[in-house]
Amino acid sequence: MMFQSIYETWRSLLDTLWNALGFEGKEGSLVVLGLDNAGKTTMLHRLKTGGDIRSFPPTDRPRPTSTFECQNIKFQAWDMGGHEAVRHLWEDYVCECSAVLFLIDAADTNRLEEAGFELDALIGEKVVEGLPVAILLNKCDLEEAISTTEICKRIQYDDLQRMQGEDKIAVFRISVLEGNGYQSAFRWVADFL
Repeated sequence: MMFQSIYETWRSLLDTLWNALGFEGKEGSLVVLGLDNAGKTTMLHRLKTGGDIRSFPPTDRPRPTSTFECQNIKFQAWDMGGHEAVRHLWEDYVCECSAVLFLIDAADTNRLEEAGFELDALIGEKVVEGLPVAILLNKCDLEEAISTTEICKRIQYDDLQRMQGEDKIAVFRISVLEGNGYQSAFRWVADFL
């Protein structure tokens, strides 16, 4: 009983602080991009269900998710397929969103350059011009996940940052499986809403 009271007091203080910072009532739309098997659908499912984790077959076409709430902000997200045959559709959905989340599998070292190439195309061809782009390095809980520094080098993050603008692109280490890291990305995105 005492623990419940302390929890409620603490939660009330956090909610008050969150509201004072201007995050109450914010809404945004996201396009979630990345190569296949990066964890896009799993992350969105986890957010939508409040923590449920399960495996999904590859996403074969763009799908809107139900609205979900993260960090007291309501989001509508498009779950885009990541296999090569559907990447040409990304541009059609980016123009309707408030922000872009680009997931990269931090443990799949063989595909980092391919992920960098796709990011370069989105940014270099001005598809995401003016939008915040959060790069989420997923699967960082795995032993074979490589460092942020190495990933940034291999995707040529410095060049991406110069093209997009330093304030409109950021990198976050996350683990969808463990449910951590992506909250910081959503807080960062919230600053642009």
